[in-house]
Amino acid sequence: MTTTFAPPGSSTRTSAADALSVLMNDALSVAAGEEDDAFSSDTAAGRTLLALAGLAREAAGRLGADPGAALGAGPGVVVVREFAAAVRLLEQARDGLGDVDRLLAPAQALRVRLHEAVPRR
Repeated sequence: MTTTFAPPGSSTRTSAADALSVLMNDALSVAAGEEDDAFSSDTAAGRTLLALAGLAREAAGRLGADPGAALGAGPGVVVVREFAAAVRLLEQARDGLGDVDRLLAPAQALRVRLHEAVPRR
């Protein structure tokens, strides 16, 4: 019988990064199902998507990746592309050793706000 012990706190970091990834991918599917104009930075949905992109970039930075520069405003197509790029960056950084636990609650709240801002068809 073989027993493996993870370093203290590593499972929490992994599960937090995984949960954050799930939240971001859910938001990405919401964005993919709508017209790009719905996500212009002057709409609630666009501002929420930009906030989620910022959280994804911050998480990627905490996991050891270069977070790059966050977009502050733009037309819907640019906002969606920024968010997709930030999610891709997070996915690539997920195996890092940083702590992203504190980003989960804001990401969950923003995900709820995005679902509220985008009408269901």
